[in-house]
Amino acid sequence: MTPAVDTHLHAHWPQRYAYSQPTGSRIRPEDVAISADGLFPALTAQGFSHALIIQPGAYGNDNSAMLEAIARSEGRAKGIANMSLSAGDEEFVTLKRQGVVGVRLSLVHSLTGIFDHPEIETFLSRCRRHDFFVEIFAPAATWPQIIPQLRKAEVKIIVEHVGYPIVPDGVQQPGFQAVLELGRSSDAVIKLGSGFRLGQTGGKYADVKPFVLAAVEAFGPEKCIWGSDWPFLSPQVGSVKREVTWKIDYASEFGGFQDWITDAATRRSILWDTPARLFGFSEVGLKS
Repeated sequence: MTPAVDTHLHAHWPQRYAYSQPTGSRIRPEDVAISADGLFPALTAQGFSHALIIQPGAYGNDNSAMLEAIARSEGRAKGIANMSLSAGDEEFVTLKRQGVVGVRLSLVHSLTGIFDHPEIETFLSRCRRHDFFVEIFAPAATWPQIIPQLRKAEVKIIVEHVGYPIVPDGVQQPGFQAVLELGRSSDAVIKLGSGFRLGQTGGKYADVKPFVLAAVEAFGPEKCIWGSDWPFLSPQVGSVKREVTWKIDYASEFGGFQDWITDAATRRSILWDTPARLFGFSEVGLKS
């Protein structure tokens, strides 16, 4: 198997781990045949050898489903956890031992004001001390407000969903331009993909392509990674509400990436070289 990392997918297992947030009520039982048992067979079927599993909002700070998926992965998965801002050093150490490499901060729902929280400075300091990535899920318009604080904290930054721009507003929108400048002037990493969250037309998300190409130019392939956002739940989350009439599946999401990035060496860097270096993945043990 050619090594490749999907750096954005979620482990749901409601039959074993109950959701702790109201957002879980939007997820239908038929959507979640995606337990720790089924995650890697599904991923392997798509041609991916490794995964960075992202804690979904529906579980809040209970990372149990994600941690079990990592434990069953035989070294093929790492994780990005949700954590309380009051989390102490011991929790960071424990999560790191279990395969967690970072923490996710979502500014899309209830945590919009998280960067005004009195504990955020101490929390970011702990992230830096424990060498955790800080992965940010935020609309593009939010980035100019939070970048100064992130720079001051000197944490390792991952930008989710191409910076989450409003696609009809074009690549010149100030928030997206701030994300590009962050890429040019720091070691921040950006996730490409999640076309179904950004695009307005479906298919191979041609309307998202200018944003992806601008991101690759600003960050460089050595700071770009790709994630599917599998299993493609809640496509309406974001600043622009759309009528999603097209089919959303792995083939269309990865097909979009292949259409955006046509150079083989750049694809290899984004799908394997960069995430393997950042998150400590290895080809050892992969079946040919």
